[in-house]
Amino acid sequence: MSGADSVKSGRRKDWAEGRRERREWLNRLSVRRDPKDRLPEKPRVVVDFDLLRRIGGSNFRDLGGHPTADGRRVRREMVYRSAHLAHLNDAPHPLESIRLRTLITLQSRLEVRRLDPPRNEILQSGVRWEHIPIGDTWFREDGFHKIDTQPGNEHLVILTEFRNDWQMFFKLMAEGGVYPLVFHCSAGRDRTGVGAAMLLELLGVGRARIIEDFLVSNESFPKMPLSATQLTPIFEMIDENGGIEGFMQEVLGLAWSDLEIIREDLLEPTRS
Repeated sequence: MSGADSVKSGRRKDWAEGRRERREWLNRLSVRRDPKDRLPEKPRVVVDFDLLRRIGGSNFRDLGGHPTADGRRVRREMVYRSAHLAHLNDAPHPLESIRLRTLITLQSRLEVRRLDPPRNEILQSGVRWEHIPIGDTWFREDGFHKIDTQPGNEHLVILTEFRNDWQMFFKLMAEGGVYPLVFHCSAGRDRTGVGAAMLLELLGVGRARIIEDFLVSNESFPKMPLSATQLTPIFEMIDENGGIEGFMQEVLGLAWSDLEIIREDLLEPTRS
């Protein structure tokens, strides 16, 4: 073997070892651990579904308009985020003026049963409805049982515990003809906020703007404010995987073509 071939072989081994180490680290974060290794479960939290019904349709906004690192902007009127859409408590609601094509629900099955599915007039208008139940294992009839996690990692586990669901979320966004699109959870702040942060990072929006969008939810929920540091572990995971492209491929299992399609659909054209 020549010296050049030896260097290349060493690089491949280093890359494979690094990839294996990242996967082992992700598996340690995963909920799919041996039950005997888990810490005792925290007491359940009772979910106030009456409160959630009253905030239907709130926390709604367009993710378009944000500037990107390459001088473009995210297209307006293409992708929106929201609280649940079983009830629209603001009249008139911005959704009524959108010719929606796709609605993605990130609530658990229990939440949809208790709060109801999105309003009939939305679903009966030919809109494609996709239910990706992120948090399904946490929501039970007797309350909310989120896994134990280190302080500050509450939003990180929304990502790490449901990687397959997030893969489905972005695979759907890479399909043709899905926009305009709305995605939502119950309050439109935690699961929806994690999804929005990853999407805007993929589109090249600066992290200061991503955090700014994340914190807009505090206007709807001033008594339960989010903080900028809640996204820090997610940004760190992205950086540890070599940036958003490596993260999307290594952690979520997306193809390079998926990333290119999403960017092509949601970014304004490059100015000549």
